[in-house]
Amino acid sequence: MYIRLFSLVILWLLNYTYAELLILETCAHRDVMVKCVPVCPKLCSNYLQIRKCSPKKCKRGCACKKGWLRDKNDHGLCIPRNDCKRYIIE
Repeated sequence: MYIRLFSLVILWLLNYTYAELLILETCAHRDVMVKCVPVCPKLCSNYLQIRKCSPKKCKRGCACKKGWLRDKNDHGLCIPRNDCKRYIIE
C-alpha cells in the first residue's frame, strides 16, 4: 500500500513538473513567467487610464518584463513603455 501511495505521489510530482516546464517554454523572450497575471493587463493603449479590473483576479502565465507593456492586446508583443506613444489613441 505504501508503495502504491509513493508511486502516485511521484507520478503527480512528475506531471506537475512537466506542466510547469511546458508553461515556461511558451513565454516569449520579452516575457517572464509569473504566478499572477491580471485578467485585464496594462496595454500601450490603456496604461494611462484608471482600470476597473480587480487586482485579485489573476492567473498564472506570461507577463511583460518591468517597464514593458503589450503593444495592442493581451497577446501582443511586449515593447518598452516609451515606445507606446504610437499606440495611444487621443
